[in-house]
Amino acid sequence: MRNPESMLKLLNRMSEDPRGRLIVPSDGQWDVYHHVELLVDARHSEWAGTNIARITNAGYDFLNAATNPKTGKRVWAQFVDLFNKGVPYARAAQAAVDLVGKATGT
Repeated sequence: MRNPESMLKLLNRMSEDPRGRLIVPSDGQWDVYHHVELLVDARHSEWAGTNIARITNAGYDFLNAATNPKTGKRVWAQFVDLFNKGVPYARAAQAAVDLVGKATGT
């Protein structure tokens, strides 16, 4: 099952690494592995080696939008609302990024 909070946490963990990477365990932690695969599907991360995921530029854009101190709560709420209504993850994430752009005039 997809969990947007888990996906955001994984993006955050990748962003905290100096190389933007995360070693993804494949020994029983299938929930983590599966959510990384979903992030890869959405192009927010990519495989950088065997069991190593790397955050992409699009992943950083979404993470920044969802955690922005000024607009993050509103952006995250809109993302989760769209996601729960059945909008695909990548499209809901892009709507969240676009919302920040409108709020900042960029």
